[in-house]
Amino acid sequence: MKRKFATLVRTTGTRLITFAPLAVLGGLAIAAAVHAETTTATFSGSVHVVQGFQTTASFTPVTLMAIPGLGAVTVNCPSGPLTGIAFFPSVSGSLWFTHGGATGFTSGSGGTELSRQSTDDVVTAQFATGTKTVTMVISGHPAATCIYSGQAIVQP
Repeated sequence: MKRKFATLVRTTGTRLITFAPLAVLGGLAIAAAVHAETTTATFSGSVHVVQGFQTTASFTPVTLMAIPGLGAVTVNCPSGPLTGIAFFPSVSGSLWFTHGGATGFTSGSGGTELSRQSTDDVVTAQFATGTKTVTMVISGHPAATCIYSGQAIVQP
């Protein structure tokens, strides 16, 4: 019994030494991914889901989500700090959005600022074309580095 236990302890120690650097590298990769744009696309039947996460201190817009065939959601951290959220359609359509209890509407293919404020922020928006509709929920947190998260569901 003593020999088996001693072998187990020696083998376990070697394994920990071998896998510890791999665990550290894996943790660094995850930490790096959290601070980058993490837009992913998943298909479920005919529904397309796009998700994004972004941290930025930039005054110029950065892409939170690129929605295939419909447009992009951009975010920035303008002076203040404030959160800035905008939608730039790549095709003509109708955009309805709700922010802070107020509803907005615009049509065409021009970019629209959905929000610019200094407190935590949530915007819901729906953009419709003749063939597709995208429903978006975007949230932002102002700070020295602004943090954004969003999800869009595209339906035919």
